[in-house]
This record gives sequence, C-alpha cells and structure tokens, in this order.
Amino acid sequence: MKKAVALGIMWLLVTVAALAQVSPPVVQDGTYRLQQEDVIEIQVLDQQQIRAQVTVGKDGNITAPFVGVVRAEGKTTSELEADLVQEYIRKVRLRDPRVSVVIVRFREILVTVGGAVQRAGKQPVRPTDTVLTVVQNAQPITANNTADLRKATLQKAGSRELIPLDLHAMLIKGDMSQNYPVTDGDIINIPENTRNRVQVLGAVQRPQTLTYTEPMTLSDAITACGGDIPYRTKFSEVYVIRERPGMPGSYVRIRANYVNFLTKGDASQNVTLQPGDLVYVSQTKTPDGGRIGEVATSIANVFFILDRIGIRFLGGP
Repeated sequence: MKKAVALGIMWLLVTVAALAQVSPPVVQDGTYRLQQEDVIEIQVLDQQQIRAQVTVGKDGNITAPFVGVVRAEGKTTSELEADLVQEYIRKVRLRDPRVSVVIVRFREILVTVGGAVQRAGKQPVRPTDTVLTVVQNAQPITANNTADLRKATLQKAGSRELIPLDLHAMLIKGDMSQNYPVTDGDIINIPENTRNRVQVLGAVQRPQTLTYTEPMTLSDAITACGGDIPYRTKFSEVYVIRERPGMPGSYVRIRANYVNFLTKGDASQNVTLQPGDLVYVSQTKTPDGGRIGEVATSIANVFFILDRIGIRFLGGP
C-alpha cells in the first residue's frame, strides 16, 4: 500500500513538472505593473455576480463591474485590488469585500531580432523574458562560426545606444551578467562573423576564401585549394599574413617552409591558422605555358590586396 502511494505521488510530481515546462509562467508575484492591453479577471469572493474579464484600455483605465472606470495602468494587481476594495465599499456598499485581481493575458510585447539567426524578425515575448530567452528562440547560426556571438548588440526602444552583448560568454560559459530584461520595441542584432574566413591566394590550384573551422592548419587550407600547381608552386616559401591582436591595420608575416613539412614531417612548418588569416603560396620563376597568365593574374591580385592593407611583401619581417 505504501509503495503504491509513493508511486502515485511520484507520478503526480512528474506530471506537474511536465505541465510546468509547457505552460508559460504568468507573473503574479506582485511586482509586475499593469500595462495597456493587459487582460485581467476581477472577482469579489462570495459575490458570484461580481466577476468579469476586462482589458486595460488605451487610456490606462478599466471598467470594473458595478463600479465603473478605475485607473489600472502602472499598478500592481495588489494595488488595484486595494483600490477596488474602496470602490466596492463606497459605491456598492459592500462590507469588507475580498477582491481578487488576476492577470489572464499580457499584452503582446514584440522584440526584433536580426543578423545571423535562423528566425529573424519580430517575436512576441513575455514581461519576464530576457535577452537569453529571445536569443534562444531566434536560434543563432553557430555552424562554421557564422554568428559573431561576441559582438551582438541590444538597442532599447526609443534609444540609439547600442549595448554590447557577449552572447558567447552567455551561451557557452553560462555568464548571465548581460542577460538584461527585454521590453516592447527592443532590437537585438547578432552580426555575421566576417572574420571566420581564411583567404588562400597564389600558386595553388583553386585560390579561394575558405570558411574557418577550428582547428585549421596550413595543410588543411592548401589541400582544400587543390594543392600545388606542378612546376609553378614554391612550397618552400609560404606566407601567413595575420593581423596583430589589438592592433587593427597592423600585420605580422609568418614564413613557412611547407616542403619541410611534406618531406621531413616538420610540424612547426604546418602553421595553425586563425580566423582572418591570409595565406600566400609563392611561385617559382620557371614559365609554365598556358598557366603563366592565370598565375600572374593571381599574383598581381595578391600584391594588390597586400598593398591595400599596407603590407610591403618583400620588405621587413
């Protein structure tokens, strides 16, 4: 018998927990202040005829049964209950009325989410919702580091200020210090990570821009670009151009002897790449018939890009 009772209680707890997960929480803790378009239910206990659902109007008022217009906007349910008690005493001559005010439905609150997310646009939220709730519903595109979670922003309604959001710290590390409440008209933007790319140029089969995937090495990049061009590629001179940390516009040049990696297994020459790197594979001076024009064009493009970012390729380390 005791075992059956225990199993019954356990089943009840599981059922309640499941219902709690699928039912949206309603703010009834006395801290939420009523707003226009909220729907509330008013009831006077032991007075069955005094019960109605009313909407907070555009003027901030409600029309309560038997007492008429009462101010509701900006008040908590407890404060409105106290006001209605006085109204029912004064206008209906009730003696010690027990008034209950319950929020039936919140007004629709919309927050806009844009950028590298699967569900962009306006989404309805509840007064208890936060940045985390909205972001999880929007589903940032995390494949191949497409969404730059570290550079998201929150723009509050009516403000031009962009509040920085480190969603990487929030979603990956559990840091909730920036999990701000959201309100109607807020805008959250999660930009695309434009630095999660590695550009490979020079004497390779298919010069291109690759999506960076961690970890990524020089060998991965060269292989993805089809490898060497026979008689043209000079793997003994491969360069990785990398922006210096914290110094935008300033670059370091890393030289790798890729031949030593291929022939001697020297792993130090298989440089570990970082997002934003530019890989340049040198060419030999030996002509190669039909490919020479194509390679020359590729090399010219490389030097043009390097010149635009302020790098003199043949000078300095």
